[in-house]
Amino acid sequence: MKIRNSIYILTVGAFLVSCNDLDVDDSVDFNVSLASDNTYEAGDPVVFNFDGNPDYITWWSGEEGHKYANRERTELPLEEIESVTLNFEAQARYGKVTNTLSLFVGDFPGLSKDVATDDSRVADFESDATLLSGNGELLESKFSNRTAASFDLMPYCISEDTHSISELTLAFHYKADFDGTSALKRWDFYSVAITTIYKNGNTTTLNLSDLGLQTFDRNPNTNPKHAQQGDPYFDNSSGSSSCTGVWDLRSSLTRVNSFMYLGGGTNETDYTNNADDWLFTKSLKFNTCDPDENSGVLKNINVRLPSYSYVYTQPGTYTVTFIAGNQNVYGSARTIKEVTFTIKEKE
Repeated sequence: MKIRNSIYILTVGAFLVSCNDLDVDDSVDFNVSLASDNTYEAGDPVVFNFDGNPDYITWWSGEEGHKYANRERTELPLEEIESVTLNFEAQARYGKVTNTLSLFVGDFPGLSKDVATDDSRVADFESDATLLSGNGELLESKFSNRTAASFDLMPYCISEDTHSISELTLAFHYKADFDGTSALKRWDFYSVAITTIYKNGNTTTLNLSDLGLQTFDRNPNTNPKHAQQGDPYFDNSSGSSSCTGVWDLRSSLTRVNSFMYLGGGTNETDYTNNADDWLFTKSLKFNTCDPDENSGVLKNINVRLPSYSYVYTQPGTYTVTFIAGNQNVYGSARTIKEVTFTIKEKE
């Protein structure tokens, strides 16, 4: 997920941090006023007139991403979400065994790393989860070339009980019987991402590194020549060449946001067995968001600022918040002032 960073002058940053736990102190001499007509059009400067001379002034413009009321918000309500979509590119190649791959969505408690417990959890998941795309849709013939795929996750994110966003897990399931003569298909997945679009136009994207992928093989290969060596959690992250019939999560500069399933060929019978391989994401919630940030520090102790001018380009009603404070060796104090006004369309 995208994380936004802010860099502040050290002394100002220390003041802002200390203010988080302070009560508002009205003894700070500070006030804000607007022009008497208080009427603005998009593109016109809005002038904030300041009374008093506090040591510091930090402000929140009231624009999207800079609202003081949302400074601690980390989730958005359901009604603010436009869509949630899983996107990737895939290619199936080499082997002749077909109809091997399914995509599930559902509630999964995660892997415990106890084999018996996890085998039971996976069996329950397969029984209870929704088949988002089965073998009839993810056909190898369709994906013989690198092909884009998109799946709408919005219907599965909504809790029927509370009509709110619920957590869910995605799982790829590769299942095939190896007859010793026909090679198992290999699958390559690229540009894997889940994108949430909000009605205000903002987006949040979960890339592969955000999905917490874990593998579980219900029939691991126990052949000592095979790199898996009976480990159901084997994900070939080390990039071993002596394995087939496993999920491969190795990363490289050329395979960003990608993973693959390694099939098996007839010349590798020592390394190939019946496949029952699962790839799970962690439990995901798609209405998370970054908290709003302030719009910057307008003044510090070294300057006097009688007013500040700012241009709003979008019509709307804005609530602007100013935090003014003083700080010295004896302590700190702050006050909060807000003004609300409307920006009209330019005539």
